[in-house]
Amino acid sequence: MKGSRSFPIPLLLALLSVRALGQGCSDAGVCTAGPIGDLHLWQDSTADATTYRHTARIGYSYAIGERGTTIMQISPEVSIGIGKKFAVQAKLPIVATDGVLGDNSGIGDVIATISYAFIKEKDRNLTGVLGMRLPTGNTDARAPVRVDPGSQTGQVLSVAHLPMPYQTGLGTTDLLAGVNWRYQRYVVGLAFQQVLSQRNANEFTHEAWSNDPTAAGYFESRELERASDLVARVQYAYGCGRLAMQPGLLAIYHLMDDSRLNDIATNMEMGTERMDIAGSQGLTLNLTADLRYKLAERWGVEASAGMPLVTRKARPDGLTREFVLEIGFSHRFGR
Repeated sequence: MKGSRSFPIPLLLALLSVRALGQGCSDAGVCTAGPIGDLHLWQDSTADATTYRHTARIGYSYAIGERGTTIMQISPEVSIGIGKKFAVQAKLPIVATDGVLGDNSGIGDVIATISYAFIKEKDRNLTGVLGMRLPTGNTDARAPVRVDPGSQTGQVLSVAHLPMPYQTGLGTTDLLAGVNWRYQRYVVGLAFQQVLSQRNANEFTHEAWSNDPTAAGYFESRELERASDLVARVQYAYGCGRLAMQPGLLAIYHLMDDSRLNDIATNMEMGTERMDIAGSQGLTLNLTADLRYKLAERWGVEASAGMPLVTRKARPDGLTREFVLEIGFSHRFGR
């Protein structure tokens, strides 16, 4: 079996074009930080002639979010091996969004990690990961509210904040920590994303867009404060000729309800209070699959797919996806 079977290109392209409707991952970064969720080649795949320490990737994704909002990302990523056991990784997405309320574009949040392989053997591997997500993306993009909703040239009533699906960042500084364990074909990852500071400047409210009824379909997110996540991933590695596949399950538990500011009337005066967003705490469970097709010794094409089995009722951070198509290319270098 080793290197003896090929995989039909048309079938590969069909697999690369699939990503589930109703995507519910709500991945804030830790799901794919460092080696967590990386594709592990198995002996049924075409063997690598040389081991490389460094990898450069670039990915493109097209997604449909809440209320038909489109989110496109180009994500350059680099991983540099330091010796045999250390590695550092950094990625910075470039995001463009467009929807019925407006559009926005810019850089997303930087994710940087360092990993250490405590065990690095042919049939088993234990790696620890530590990293940060930094709020380099935008959370306060705005758009004109017009007398005639949907018009691009009508009279402007005001300029208001766009909801979170249009923003390029989350507005939090997060600590990422996890471990990834592989034994033969089986891979298990456990990770934690702890919010260290909240700097979300979003002020989206339905009242600010009261002239446009389509805005009522988005979650309000005035100075949103996002809770932390606990993540568990289980996968099974399989190889067939040039193709490596890794189906699995991904569970994300949002540890507390998110919260936002809300207007209140006190003693005939208007004020604000922070309120929890009911339904934002809880479990999201996804069925996932990662693919990599080996184009040449150093080059590969990669894709990921996922479909939700369980989702949370409320996701005010804007990470909900109804449809995603994602494909990427990788280049390995440095012996």
